[in-house]
Amino acid sequence: MAETSCCSNPAYTKDTKTRKNLCRQHFCELFEKRVKKTISKYKMLAPEDHIGLGYSGGKDSTALLHFFSNVLLTKYSKNKLTLIVVDEGIKGYRESALEIIKNISMKYNFRHLIISFSELYGATLDEIVHKSHESGSSLSACAICGILRRRALNYGSHKAKVTKMATAHNLDDEAQTIVMNLLRGDTGKFKRITRTPVKRFSSLIPRIRPFVKVSEPEIVLYAHANNLEYHSVPCPYASTAMRNDIRNFLSEMENKRPSTLINIVNVHDSLSQFFTTPEITSTTYSCKICKELTTQEICPVCQLFEKIGLKVKVT
Repeated sequence: MAETSCCSNPAYTKDTKTRKNLCRQHFCELFEKRVKKTISKYKMLAPEDHIGLGYSGGKDSTALLHFFSNVLLTKYSKNKLTLIVVDEGIKGYRESALEIIKNISMKYNFRHLIISFSELYGATLDEIVHKSHESGSSLSACAICGILRRRALNYGSHKAKVTKMATAHNLDDEAQTIVMNLLRGDTGKFKRITRTPVKRFSSLIPRIRPFVKVSEPEIVLYAHANNLEYHSVPCPYASTAMRNDIRNFLSEMENKRPSTLINIVNVHDSLSQFFTTPEITSTTYSCKICKELTTQEICPVCQLFEKIGLKVKVT
């Protein structure tokens, strides 16, 4: 079968769904159309929302920032956007990213708010990971960072007074999370994965993931097509994550059998209609130590710090 092209312009890439060759402009238009469709389908945004963007300076969050600035916020003119930046305190890594973040926030003219682990917890991630190793904890650096980043982003969201927190998690991330929870036998977390923003707790800002139906390779192409500057240095702790094994497996499956990733997410979508509201929202407690709302008597942050022998800094 002869290949088809979108127009007479030079081909930039081939669309994975239609198998049609796309020029740079038509690829960007198709990419943006799919993201807008995702936002609409899952009712992610309202015109009056003040969006907080969890911004790392990497390709995914920079592409999402570009999308918000050049595509979405021209329609939702009332929307505000604030960049919420988490400084974990990773020596030799986060410093260069923060410099790029400062330049990018000035370019797009958005306010940015930096929340550091030192400020929030009284220690950097490097120090916390070192203490964890000394205590004999089996938690990986990525697991520790995930627990602490989630609270840092929520803390920053309240500080910036946003109504929705947007993250740049993509199709690959979403499929990996679904499979990870299945392999762990964690039905609670499996059921709580949702693409529609839910106000689970009064103190937790609803999350949205506009890139949840576009793949990582597509985001790379979108970033390059728009000549976006971003921080490309990999985190030195990334190799410790369990997610790497799942990523490698699903990447191989996607190469051999295209549409594997989207099929996983679509099946979860279909199953979600059978999850009841109590299963999604969970029972809540006030943490006995830090008083934050949690699904357990002691929140994950305080459990972590108790395990490694650190005292939680209550902000």
